[in-house]
Amino acid sequence: MERANQIDLEELLRRNGEHLLPSGREKRLENDHSVTVRGNQWFDHAAEQGGYALSFVRRHYGLSFSEGMKLLLGEDGQRPLPVAESKPKPEPKPFALPESAGTMRRAYGYLLGCRKINREVLSAFVRAKLIYEDVPYHNAVFVGYDEHGVPRHAHKRSTNSEGKAFRVNVEGCNPAYSFHWVGKSKRLYVFEAPIDLLSYISLHPEGWQNHTYVAVCGVSAAPIHHFLETQPQLGEVTLCLDNDEAGHNAARRIAAELLNKWNTAVSAEFPSQKDWNDELLADRQEETQGLTMSM
Repeated sequence: MERANQIDLEELLRRNGEHLLPSGREKRLENDHSVTVRGNQWFDHAAEQGGYALSFVRRHYGLSFSEGMKLLLGEDGQRPLPVAESKPKPEPKPFALPESAGTMRRAYGYLLGCRKINREVLSAFVRAKLIYEDVPYHNAVFVGYDEHGVPRHAHKRSTNSEGKAFRVNVEGCNPAYSFHWVGKSKRLYVFEAPIDLLSYISLHPEGWQNHTYVAVCGVSAAPIHHFLETQPQLGEVTLCLDNDEAGHNAARRIAAELLNKWNTAVSAEFPSQKDWNDELLADRQEETQGLTMSM
């Protein structure tokens, strides 16, 4: 068991054809964004559970104890898996916002031009100092503040329109304070990413400032619990996650978790496209085509 639990989970997943996304010092599963792995350890941020290699393969692949041992120790004829390198536990890094570029030229160009975010909506978030552009890479930075106006969370997203997108939470941030907007109504809308949040508001702009929105920057329920605890007016939670298997699974899991702990109504609203920005882009394309035909 000791040797099985030392097996490198990142290599195991790669051999099984699964894709991993960078997430700080860890890797996030592409098909389940709530699960991260690092070396021989894993953690499910939505279920707040984790452990080592053996418990992971039993949970992730639905294996029995003996099946999990055979898989990890190479007793089914497969090439032996490497043991994860022992890594010293890093000192916790204090949270700090990336340096500001002092301009929003690249961020505005990307969010307005490529992502088609509504200009008035974007400007409202920029005026509230919730979005800015950093240096030297000119990422769009989405900031989350605590109740005293102190920044506690930041999510960086590359503004390049070509190539692989870069998105990561800044080290040392507190997930309970991820990118959000607080309103006075009883409605809380939950999204996986900041651009999805902005896209949804762009599609539903009427009276949007009255409601509360949060991008959990993954599918962790920590920000939702924080808002339900600190904002007593909230009584309805709408999970607006991606329209794919991972998003549907996360919505079911988070809904069950919320209903078990809070006296609140929980519903789900999925885009007809894969995510809310795809929905916004499709909507804007239809508007353009309709305008062209009318001319």
